[in-house]
Amino acid sequence: EEDAKKYLKQCAQERRESFAFRNAEGRRQRMEESERLSQKLLDEHRRLEHKWAGEEDAKKYLEQCAEERRNSFAFRNAEGLRQRRDAEEERAIDQVAKHKVFEWKCAGEKDAEEYLKKCEQERRDSFAFRNAEGGRQRQEEE
Repeated sequence: EEDAKKYLKQCAQERRESFAFRNAEGRRQRMEESERLSQKLLDEHRRLEHKWAGEEDAKKYLEQCAEERRNSFAFRNAEGLRQRRDAEEERAIDQVAKHKVFEWKCAGEKDAEEYLKKCEQERRDSFAFRNAEGGRQRQEEE
């Protein structure tokens, strides 16, 4: 009977030790799981921060590209306007030059006509003078 008490006491002691061990082991496993979960959440948070930072960088880059595109359009528009104005000014200068050439041509033609008229008039005057002179000479001969 003494052995039975001793055995029961030993069994009770082993059970307490087993409970203590399982309690400690359970606590250790819960702590490890808690640390794994914390690390997982931290990793997930960092991953999301990197993702958000990348998305923000991409958004800024797209905005920068859009701004550069707008600036390019504005520059090309201004450059096109300047070139059109230059071309218009060049056309106006060419038109003035063509007009002057036309005026000079007309003036030259008018001068030529006047010269021809003057020559014709001098010829008629010469014919009239020679006719008159011939008539006078014929009268003198008669």
